[in-house]
Amino acid sequence: MLVGCASKKKLETIAPFNLGEAYGQQWSVDQLSDAKGYELVVSVLSLENDKADLKNVYHKGKMAPISIQLTDKGIIGIAEFGGGVESPEEFPFSLTETQAVISYVHKEKVKYYQINGIQQNLPVSYSSLSEKNSR
Repeated sequence: MLVGCASKKKLETIAPFNLGEAYGQQWSVDQLSDAKGYELVVSVLSLENDKADLKNVYHKGKMAPISIQLTDKGIIGIAEFGGGVESPEEFPFSLTETQAVISYVHKEKVKYYQINGIQQNLPVSYSSLSEKNSR
């Protein structure tokens, strides 16, 4: 008798990119009561777009797309949770509060890489949405 769960995803132990520290943080905008959320930020130490295309982050039972941004502190990946982010019907990973999984495309296949040691930063409040978006 075969017993298994088809929704479980295989995690890669080596990825074609290098990540640094990661943190999660609640945020809000003072002027807008409905402008709030949670973001996961991870520093990207190396990423060759022809070898890996980062897609989504799975964290705290939800999934969100990841965007890569160049900041004065270097390259970061940001996943915004909240504001209508849908969680998958069946969350495919068993994770703790300090873990997340990044999905990426490598050689036309979707692969998954787990990150550990996510710090929880104190909540931050911005005076406006443009201040948050311009950090």
